[in-house]
Amino acid sequence: MALADDRPAGRPRPVRAAGEGSDPGSTFDRQPPQDLTAEQSVLGGMLLSKDAIADVVEVLQPDDFYRPAHQTVYDCILDLYGRGEPADAVTVSSELQRRGDLIRLGGAPYLHTLIATVPTAANAAYYAEIVAEKAILRRLVEAGTRIVQLGYHGADGAEVNEVVDRAQAAIYEVTERSTSEDYVALEELLQPTMDEIDAIASRGGVALGVPTGFADLDAATNGLHPGQMIVVAARPGLGKALALDTPLPTPTGWTTMGEVAVGDQLIGADGLPTRVVAATDVMAGRPCFEVEFSDGAVIVADAEHQWITETRATRRARQEALVRGAAPRVGPAVRTTTQIAATLRCTTSDTRLNHSVAMGAPLQLPPVELPVEPYTLGVWLGGGGSAPTASTADAPEIAEYVQGEGYRVVRLPDGRSGIGFVSSSTIQDLLRTAGVLHDKHIPADHQRASERQRRALLAGLMDTAGTITTTGNLQFTGTSRRLAEDVRELVNGLGYRCSVTTRTIRGRRLATSTAYTLTFTTEDDIFRLDRKRFLHKERSSARAHRPRPRYITDVRPVPSVPVRCVEVDNAAHLYLAGRSMVPTHNSTLGLDFARSCSVKHGLTSAVFSLEMSKSEIVMRLLSAEARIRLADMRAGRMSDDDWTRMARRMSEISEAPLFIDDSPNLTLMEIRAKARRLKQRNDLKLVILDYLQLMTSGRKVESRQQEVSEFSRQIKLLAKELEVPVVAISQLNRGPEQRTDKRPMLSDLRESGSIEQDADMVILLHRPDAFERDDPRAGEADLILAKHRNGPTSTITVAHQLHYSRFADLAHG
Repeated sequence: MALADDRPAGRPRPVRAAGEGSDPGSTFDRQPPQDLTAEQSVLGGMLLSKDAIADVVEVLQPDDFYRPAHQTVYDCILDLYGRGEPADAVTVSSELQRRGDLIRLGGAPYLHTLIATVPTAANAAYYAEIVAEKAILRRLVEAGTRIVQLGYHGADGAEVNEVVDRAQAAIYEVTERSTSEDYVALEELLQPTMDEIDAIASRGGVALGVPTGFADLDAATNGLHPGQMIVVAARPGLGKALALDTPLPTPTGWTTMGEVAVGDQLIGADGLPTRVVAATDVMAGRPCFEVEFSDGAVIVADAEHQWITETRATRRARQEALVRGAAPRVGPAVRTTTQIAATLRCTTSDTRLNHSVAMGAPLQLPPVELPVEPYTLGVWLGGGGSAPTASTADAPEIAEYVQGEGYRVVRLPDGRSGIGFVSSSTIQDLLRTAGVLHDKHIPADHQRASERQRRALLAGLMDTAGTITTTGNLQFTGTSRRLAEDVRELVNGLGYRCSVTTRTIRGRRLATSTAYTLTFTTEDDIFRLDRKRFLHKERSSARAHRPRPRYITDVRPVPSVPVRCVEVDNAAHLYLAGRSMVPTHNSTLGLDFARSCSVKHGLTSAVFSLEMSKSEIVMRLLSAEARIRLADMRAGRMSDDDWTRMARRMSEISEAPLFIDDSPNLTLMEIRAKARRLKQRNDLKLVILDYLQLMTSGRKVESRQQEVSEFSRQIKLLAKELEVPVVAISQLNRGPEQRTDKRPMLSDLRESGSIEQDADMVILLHRPDAFERDDPRAGEADLILAKHRNGPTSTITVAHQLHYSRFADLAHG
């Protein structure tokens, strides 16, 4: 019988095949993938057999049918079946009539047509698989269409990264279908279970799952098994923290380590804004040090805080590489405060300073609307003079540049040197709006303007008050302490090392009796005034200036203060700290599991690290396997024996099927997609996520606890889907620090109780000597098996060899 096409307008429309012309005689319509005969056979089989309904319901969803009429019939059959009522041509016709859908579908005769179409109801499940396959292909077509639209038109002004994420989600939705597990009779399960028990006995009780590398832990858990979610938790950092009053530059001004929160923005060493993705609680009672730099900056950090430094050997290697035209053999490395203190000076006879910290890149910020143009403000700030609307700058060039920014100026009368603004009331209002009229300083919006605007401001300051020394250094001198500090921030924000010296002068009052001289060195064009610009080039070229390093001049212990640390989302894990904007750096048990899995037993494992970079992980792996001190490896102090041990282990390490991904801002969807590929191509046996609190969904959620709860649930589902154990590194809250024995408990898991509920196993890491250095158990660590779904809980003692970046089994050293 003839039926009208009742497909809704939202369905993909027939499209012309690629490469076809406009002649109707030479074209054909391409329909979305479909098999109407299979759809009719599925429905006909369900109308004939109750058993067919049970088979089909586990394969198909209503929207798997191409024709909306078939979706309606399928919904009706499922509704009747769910109520325990018969679902045949008569009952379904009656239900559709009651709903008002029967006439639209073609009436009762069409239901009999469905029954007549099916060859046999026994094959309904096979027909359903055909329908499901066509549905997947249609979704793929629809996803491709959406991706093409996203590529051409974006997504309502969204950023490119968000558009790419939507495209990935569109592909992921094609196959993300919930399917129910087939039930299996107990009789069929007995033999595989007996085989597993026999295999364990034949191996002498050795773990059948993925071995952890710790004999006692394997004995308690029988290894890590497919489908398990294992949580390994410890206090964050056990170090790497700065004092709460440490200033941190932001894209809009300043904050402090005590005030910064997750979601806030700081500035990375590359000059770009970077988001805080995690922050520790305030930690007290930690060994603290003052770290002093050659530019006068002082930062209070704990003993384990990490810095990126170059040593004298690194600097010499870099210079030699420049001469050879090759890449340096060694580069900057991550070192802790205590490591720097121990190697502060070189062991050579001159005992010169050893460690230096590079300057950050110029702050990369967008242009802003400013009340006073930057060069003009610089001229007014640097020009001095008592008149609020005049400057002592006397060069005609300066007047031309100021006029070029839209201000009219004239020479001062009565033979005075300098320039005055014609519309004095207007410029006075602008200076008052900027907040500088009676208090000369650089406003915050100028400090966080674009690099071009800030360079114009510095040019105005240096054209009026800047000088060039005989050695080619640049100096700015003033008697206002606040203005001197602001100019120093401006110079640091442009990526230059700046030092400050003071001297007493004869001023009209005490506040103006100190001269502040700022000194910095660069070959960049700083001046607009030709006379100064040419002199700077001449003197700096004669001295062949290169940027001077910012040395660490002292590391001295101070009384302990409350400290805190943050994690940022840039790939280098660096953010700027202190008024001088010093780049500073932002997990080993999970890596020990990966070493045991891949290096010792040749099983494929994957580490998804949101904290450490690939090079950091590999360096720790080499340190653990070759037993070379990590500090020596980072500092380039490896002995011949160290090189020999590393060479011996390299072949075995290089053959280990260990995959590392340090992509920043990894979402769980991306991790799942990558893990699936590894499972298909490399028979993945273990997944490690480092660490849970750094993960973000990229979506707005009601609370962070809710977001972490969703991550926890998805990780458990990932383990079951891939049939591999997933080890998730997590953080503990401050609970252990409040107890006398400092031992962690399950309730200390941070941000969400659902982590405890979803996990099959929770291992809490406890190091007694992390809190008391002279603890009698120094060098030991407890792996507290606080939750074990398939066995008893216990505590396993291992040795921590953190200088080798490893934990070692006491039973085997």
